[in-house]
Amino acid sequence: MPVTGETVPSRHLAHQLVEVRTDHFDLWKGILGAAMVLTPLAIGYALGLVEASVLITLGALNLFFAEAPFPAPTPWRTVAVGAVSNAVAFGAGTLLGQAPFSVEVPLVAVGVLLAFLLTRWSEWENVGFIAAVMFVLAVGIPATTLAGDSLRPLAVLVGGLWALLGLTIYRVVSLRGRPGPAPAALPTIRRAPIAWRSEVPHAVVVGGVVAVGLVVGSQLGLARDYWIMLTIIVALRSDLATTISYSVARIVGTVAGAAVAFVVTDATNDPWLLFPLLALAAAICLATRSVNYTLYAVWVTLTVIVLLNIAYSGGPSIALTRVVDTVLGGALALIAAFVLWSTVHRAGAPRGSFG
Repeated sequence: MPVTGETVPSRHLAHQLVEVRTDHFDLWKGILGAAMVLTPLAIGYALGLVEASVLITLGALNLFFAEAPFPAPTPWRTVAVGAVSNAVAFGAGTLLGQAPFSVEVPLVAVGVLLAFLLTRWSEWENVGFIAAVMFVLAVGIPATTLAGDSLRPLAVLVGGLWALLGLTIYRVVSLRGRPGPAPAALPTIRRAPIAWRSEVPHAVVVGGVVAVGLVVGSQLGLARDYWIMLTIIVALRSDLATTISYSVARIVGTVAGAAVAFVVTDATNDPWLLFPLLALAAAICLATRSVNYTLYAVWVTLTVIVLLNIAYSGGPSIALTRVVDTVLGGALALIAAFVLWSTVHRAGAPRGSFG
């Protein structure tokens, strides 16, 4: 029988794919954010410090993502904690990535579980979510010249603090009436306790499915299995309809963005020719974050693939890998969602909800 009410998957899917909130488009934040994110990369590349500059760029980019989406700015203390927690999560993932695989798999589940429990408080929702992303990225990104030591999380912390400066500039400029929406008053944060009966099982499930994704990626010998884990974190929500919509939107956006990246990186692998495209993609990615999730997925995919090509010269194969990993991660999220929905439905819970 179909799911009824507000949890109809087709309604959520159409909403996710086609709704465009043009009033949420923030070009000024996109341009400033891209400049702050890519400046360390350009400097590091020119100096031959590729890995360090990539990690600083990741730290900066993900701090921009840790800020709550349009319209209200995140409290400063929350953003500052995000800069630190991203570095801590990346350090923990780096250490775990060096552990035996039999240890790595269950501890990946535990790490994601802990990060997701942090998201249950409204003030820290994006901080916990991005910490989970940084954790699985560190598990999957191999240490090279920095040898997996404390310099890796330190580089991420530097990127986060650099982005914090960028967010400060953005808010000051916005208050002076420059392009972009004026910041709303800071929201009153309600420190709601965790609803243990629904939130903890969901966090456990996400952690478990992420661990399954790690195993699948390893068994298939995929070079960037962290993209599988990242997709699961993004897509697997606490209800069936939202999981379907986010999974499909993520896959559609990824395929579109990867197609553009494939054509571009097949035509040229010159980093200095790719930098303008990276700047454009990063700016639109940050500007459209709250406009439409599918559109955002297109530009974040293009940003990541071009960034990796500048850093590691992987060519169009990186685009293909991104698509394969995203499809696998989305499929695992959907399978888990359908299994959970079937289980709670038989147990008499409201349809469409896992709680």
